[in-house]
Amino acid sequence: MKTALFIDFEDSFSFNVIQKLQETGFVVRRLHWKDFSRLTHEDILVLGPGPGHPDDYSSIFPIIADWMTEGRGLFGVCLGHQIFWRMNGAEITRSHNPKHGQKITMKLSQDWQQMLQLPPVVMVQRYNSLCVPEANLPSIPGILNFSQEGEVLITKGNKILTYQFHPESEGTTYPQAFFSPLLTDLV
Repeated sequence: MKTALFIDFEDSFSFNVIQKLQETGFVVRRLHWKDFSRLTHEDILVLGPGPGHPDDYSSIFPIIADWMTEGRGLFGVCLGHQIFWRMNGAEITRSHNPKHGQKITMKLSQDWQQMLQLPPVVMVQRYNSLCVPEANLPSIPGILNFSQEGEVLITKGNKILTYQFHPESEGTTYPQAFFSPLLTDLV
């Protein structure tokens, strides 16, 4: 059985993400972000959703960087997506179209449909005031991004998968398809 370390940023959706990880086949250990002080043995690191700006959590950036240097999987949801990009030099700004508990339509290219095993049009639930703007995004070899309306919504690379939406939400269609790559691509 595969294991996941879930970093909890005190968000009410944390337990929903944990439940979906368990349904996907992971044994999950939850750890408060302030207690994340060293590398552990789990297969993947999950940076959960949470309030505030990624810089509020910069004290754990070096540990996350060490995790990624070891080549182990990283999965980020909402704040976790922003933390990944902030650690890689991206600017995190206010979204031009903030959504709190609202669904948006994503129209996926054929490549993204194949990567995630999804139909061309899906609904995802967003809860965000901040975003990773597509403009001036640092280039990282091997990283692919799905952007819409100038904001990066999905980032995928070798052992990396992050979403700027809530894949575990009831408002997201095909939630399991968004979690399946964790087993095939991150472990």
